[in-house]
Amino acid sequence: MNIKRTRFSGTRAVLRKLLAYRVKHPTRLYIEWILFVVVALTFCGVALHNQWFWRVNHMLYDAALHQFHRPPPDDIVILAIGDDDISRIGQWPWPREIHTRAINRLTEAGARAVLVDVLFNEPDRRTLETDEMLADAIRRNGRVVLPLIHAKTRSGSREHLPIPLLVNAAAGLGHIHSEVDLDGIIRSTYLFEGLGEARWPHAALALLKLTDPQSAARYQGESASEPLFSGANTWQRKNWFHIPFFGPPGHFKSHSYARWAAGEIPLDAVRDRIVFIGTTATGLGDAHPTPVSGFSRPMGGVEINAHIFEALRLGINLRVLPTAVSWALFSLMLLLLFAAFFRLRPGPAVVVTTIVLIAGYCSTEFFLYTTQRIVQPASFLLAAMLSYPLWSWRRLAMALRFLEQENLLLRLQPGALTSGHPTTFHPFIEPVSRSIESLRKTHERLEAAHRERESFLNFLSHDMRSPQSSIIALIEMRQQGHSHLTDDECFEKIEQYARKTSRLADEFVMHAKALQLTPADLKELELTALIDETLDEIWPLAIRYNIAIHRDYVEEAFVLGHQTLLARAVFNLVHNAIKFSPDGSEITVSVIDENSFWRVVVKDQGIGLSQEAQQRLLGSPEDHASPTETGLVLGLALVRTVVDRHGGALKISSLPGKGATFSFRLPKVGG
Repeated sequence: MNIKRTRFSGTRAVLRKLLAYRVKHPTRLYIEWILFVVVALTFCGVALHNQWFWRVNHMLYDAALHQFHRPPPDDIVILAIGDDDISRIGQWPWPREIHTRAINRLTEAGARAVLVDVLFNEPDRRTLETDEMLADAIRRNGRVVLPLIHAKTRSGSREHLPIPLLVNAAAGLGHIHSEVDLDGIIRSTYLFEGLGEARWPHAALALLKLTDPQSAARYQGESASEPLFSGANTWQRKNWFHIPFFGPPGHFKSHSYARWAAGEIPLDAVRDRIVFIGTTATGLGDAHPTPVSGFSRPMGGVEINAHIFEALRLGINLRVLPTAVSWALFSLMLLLLFAAFFRLRPGPAVVVTTIVLIAGYCSTEFFLYTTQRIVQPASFLLAAMLSYPLWSWRRLAMALRFLEQENLLLRLQPGALTSGHPTTFHPFIEPVSRSIESLRKTHERLEAAHRERESFLNFLSHDMRSPQSSIIALIEMRQQGHSHLTDDECFEKIEQYARKTSRLADEFVMHAKALQLTPADLKELELTALIDETLDEIWPLAIRYNIAIHRDYVEEAFVLGHQTLLARAVFNLVHNAIKFSPDGSEITVSVIDENSFWRVVVKDQGIGLSQEAQQRLLGSPEDHASPTETGLVLGLALVRTVVDRHGGALKISSLPGKGATFSFRLPKVGG
């Protein structure tokens, strides 16, 4: 059994050192923080590269684009073919004569340039003369841009240009395609497209070449995105261009095309202006959802072309910020956020997280206006939003682990308060609260023990100085001739004071030893044999005061205890009983079986104790009220400490004038 206890003591010491090291050196915290940062930054990079959150990025871009509003320019006019025009003229396509009249009127009005967003890729079915008349009108104007489209057939891709008559007459040709994103919304286009080679400019860029060649030259030769495929039968595209919509549908000044062709609109309405002609009627299929309109109010293709033209003319060229640059930028913000998590308390960390989220949300609008670059912060925002609860979870787990380790470390410390009944909590109490409450109660017990030790030492120091002062006073009086005591009487007094000092010193050493008692120091012993030895030791004192000691136990009682300290505790109880009992009285010492405990009872027939005196005796040593109780308190302080370290509790039962009963119980071996 001693070998097992030695092993347990060594294991407990190693565990105590390990726990103390982990509490003082939380390397796991740093490792988890580094892993947390690496995982978050990797997640952002992979998500950004693979466009996992493109829909959220589009939503943020659309929200920022709503703030990109500009007043409509005075020199752009749209001649729209709307529902009223279809009702007035009739079924689409209209006769070429109507377009001829409209263009002739534009020439007469002195329009600066015209983009006709109407397809003329097939000859007039009725007569070739109308095509020639239209071509002649376009040629006379000299500043008309016609569209071409990309058509997919069974044999492959094809370029659908206007009929040759019109191609030769037009001042420029351009494609009118726009990119439809996965959510069905148009946000961008390519400035150059073509079959086999991206040689055809966008119709808006072709129009800009006629009105402002110097501004159009800025976009020549740029290649923001190279073709994905090559070959003569492959449709090529380059110069990805995001459209900065300046307002919702109806943003530009518009007139009815049918009324213009009929001469009902004055020529001054388009004089020296750039004119866009196109369909906006619902049934013609050239209306598209945009970031500024959505699906509820689609925007006509002709108006989209007007937005593209205005952006090109103003030099607004929105580009997506490179992935590496975006990742580096947002990684820096995340690192600042994670540094705040590591250094700040939870309250300020919430404020920093909120600020970073707001900054990330506003980054789309900020970069859009200041640098004309489109950022994609969705992965960063998600990482920032998840980081706080995740890190809080880890911080809470570490705090809980720390509290549990602290509680265990306190219980493993030599002299820790391991006595008494363990603190129990309701099973539904949250674990952190349970650990905090356990640590708080342990801390309270340690503080109470500290106060008790301090008060006991203060009291003991006072009592130990008192006999020494008396001895010095007797010697000085004897030397000065003021003492009326004989030498024998003086030596007897000095001997009494010296013995009292020795007894107090012995009590002090015993109490200090009891405070350091741990479960590893307890050994199996037989309680009744220990009591017999103690009573034999104190028997001469009982004979001196004519007091009988009755032993009320017959069976053996095995407990785990410290033999010297338990013997001293029993000695103090019996000694106090003798000290405060009258001559000729009786003291009974009993050992009672109480299920899994043995109870030791010392009962006297002395003067008894009041309820207030009992409370003082179970309190701190400095709580005594009279010199009569002083010795009793000193002895009971040691008894209480010894019993506590053995997992028991001291009890007093007494009435004034009817004696007192002191008892404590100890756990049985294997009980």
